[in-house]
Amino acid sequence: MALRRVLIVPVSIFCLMANVAATQAYSIAEGTADFDPTGLIQFYPTPLTTSPVGALEDKEMWLAKVRGLMSDAPPLLQQSILASRTSKQFSANLALLQQLQRSTLADGIVAVKSLAKSGKLTVKRVDGKAGPNLGSGPADTVFTPLEPCRIMDTRTAAAASGVLGPMAGNQLHQLPGYIAAGQNWGSFGGNATSDCGLNSDVGADIWALAIVITVLNPNFDAFLGVGDNNSLATTLSTVALNFTGGQGLSTQYIVPQGGANTVYFAMPAQLSAHIVFDVVGYFAVSQATALDCKTLTGSGSTGALPSGDTFVINALSCDAGFTRTGVNCRSTIFNSGLALIDADTDLCVWYNGSSSVFDTNNLAIRTTCCRVPGR
Repeated sequence: MALRRVLIVPVSIFCLMANVAATQAYSIAEGTADFDPTGLIQFYPTPLTTSPVGALEDKEMWLAKVRGLMSDAPPLLQQSILASRTSKQFSANLALLQQLQRSTLADGIVAVKSLAKSGKLTVKRVDGKAGPNLGSGPADTVFTPLEPCRIMDTRTAAAASGVLGPMAGNQLHQLPGYIAAGQNWGSFGGNATSDCGLNSDVGADIWALAIVITVLNPNFDAFLGVGDNNSLATTLSTVALNFTGGQGLSTQYIVPQGGANTVYFAMPAQLSAHIVFDVVGYFAVSQATALDCKTLTGSGSTGALPSGDTFVINALSCDAGFTRTGVNCRSTIFNSGLALIDADTDLCVWYNGSSSVFDTNNLAIRTTCCRVPGR
């Protein structure tokens, strides 16, 4: 079966063009790489930055990820790593490959902004309302990196999850984009002790996931489609990875997330393969941190304020690490006279212009103190 061919863009950023068929956007690309890194298994288990923290990848997974790193690398760097003679040489070359992968993710973040500003990027709608502007402004999305964490492995998933493999072609499969806080991904073959940072506390704000996708043991040359649309045809049109039969391969991919926050994936008919997802981050609406502020209240001493006299209350001092950001003069007495705030010393000054005598205990000052950012 011929390979499905699409343009390979750094981190597959154009997959963020949600609900737009690939044939409507970009076409023509490269197939799988023509090198054989099998001999590099001698350097196993050199750590990989995309491996779940604290986990040792099995040889099959490790080689698939190394092959994926190399397939995205320039030919000169491919030859360099294939020519490695020692573990130290291999580790140095591998570090360059992994740095390249991190750089393509950074490029992908910039590409999101550019596509949004150019009007080529459509955003999801929730409850009939348009989503945030992905380019700039108060609703801007930002990328939050996560420690690599496995959210799906069809080799070890529970049958009830619907993703126990090997996965069959010509079928639409799905995985939730996040789970309830405190739950784990064990039933999907992923981390059985953590929610991987993809939980209900942040899920509603997530607009795209950054996932390292690995395909293992495909029975022939084909491709994997991944997206946010619950249509088999549409998902097959958004190609995340072309692969060769019998060879494992990995790629880093950005998956858009619609209102349902679900990851859909599919392969062509007669395909059979295992699929593994490791999340490495997500795009979400920026959540600015609120200022840490508190209000201190001071009042006057009990006593009389005769007509024509003035009364002063000093602003209270803020705690260490906090800065005075406002002063408010208050009174519980009607027509208590004019309260002035001294701009230089933050004092409240009352002048009794009435014929009545005021009880100064009814005069007060409120001082607002906020923590200085960055301290």
